[in-house]
Amino acid sequence: MANEESVWRVLRSCVAPVYYPVFAVLLGVAILVPVLPLYLTDENVGLSLVGLIIAGGGVGAAAIGLPAAALTERFGNDRAMAVGISVSALAVFAFPVTSIAIALVALRVLGGSGVGVIYQTRTLYLSRNVDVQFRGRAGSFVGGTNRFAFVIGPILGGWIADQWSYEAAFLISGMITAAALLWLVLPGGRESADVQPVERVSIMPALHRHRGLLMRGGIGSMLILGAREGRYVVVPLVADQFELSNSEIGLIVAIGTGIDFAFFPIAGWIMDRFGRLYSIVPFFSLMAFGLVLLGRADSVTGIIVASLVMGVGNGLTSGTMLTLATDMAPADAQGPYIAGQTLMGNFGLFVGPVIVGWLADVAGLDISAYGLATILLAGVLWMAFIVGETHAGRQRVPKRTTAT
Repeated sequence: MANEESVWRVLRSCVAPVYYPVFAVLLGVAILVPVLPLYLTDENVGLSLVGLIIAGGGVGAAAIGLPAAALTERFGNDRAMAVGISVSALAVFAFPVTSIAIALVALRVLGGSGVGVIYQTRTLYLSRNVDVQFRGRAGSFVGGTNRFAFVIGPILGGWIADQWSYEAAFLISGMITAAALLWLVLPGGRESADVQPVERVSIMPALHRHRGLLMRGGIGSMLILGAREGRYVVVPLVADQFELSNSEIGLIVAIGTGIDFAFFPIAGWIMDRFGRLYSIVPFFSLMAFGLVLLGRADSVTGIIVASLVMGVGNGLTSGTMLTLATDMAPADAQGPYIAGQTLMGNFGLFVGPVIVGWLADVAGLDISAYGLATILLAGVLWMAFIVGETHAGRQRVPKRTTAT
């Protein structure tokens, strides 16, 4: 009973500094998911350029990793967070003001970089402020916050655009993003000076010092995140083969997302109670099985079943990569390590969709699904046999913190 009270106390302590600002920022992002491509096509932007502009957000989030770590080391976690929120909000406000393609790409990159800074600072916050025995549940609630924002955000964005205008959707998205700054004045929002490092850490020397550890964690994250991201591409493409409407395809995706959201609290409990690998190994394997089912689907029912299986697997791994990064971050280089592993993991976000497209062109969509399943299983094996258990209380092999 005392332990359960401690868990809820930790989770409540994370509401102001982590869950609230992350939810506000991601809700702002999610509102634009259906709005942005429709707005751009309405402005007569070509489809290839639409894809490039939208991809700018991911480019910014990935590229900002190491600069974000430097910003955090120089100015502190709270100031870096405030900068990230402000940059994200300003990029959204400015977007409908111009129609110049290069400016739109730049604004998306800028907005994505702000989101990347926010993720960096909040992951570092959890690493510094949450004890390892509660970190899995704290991390899974970040994943749940992310999922909840993307369940309601697109619905809200589409409704605003229909009722008022695209410009109104951008305005409200920017205002909600900016509202994340209220975290600064909420009780318990600011990070205590007691947990801040006394000395600044030089980014590149720290990464070089811990390069072995970084490769262990980063390669596994890259494989898993690549397959995770790839499924968002392959599911709609497979469904499209059955001549479904856009709304029907969206509903199939939403079914998987809803199941995903329903299971996220269990992921944290499993990680803290039994160990990180007890969530990573069986449930990413379940997700790989869902991808195999997708490749074999010969009906709409088959696609729905595959989406449900993948949703359960993804939900029960909520927060695993974030928790893994906080576990593995060495005490003398937490910020640089988290940035480095995040950068490597984010590379998978680009690789996954590219692999789907390439395999689909060369061998067909079923082979794309099988290819993603293979990549995901490779990531699971890497985590099991190369990374090992990272929960400090349940490690079978001592965690290495140097590049030896």
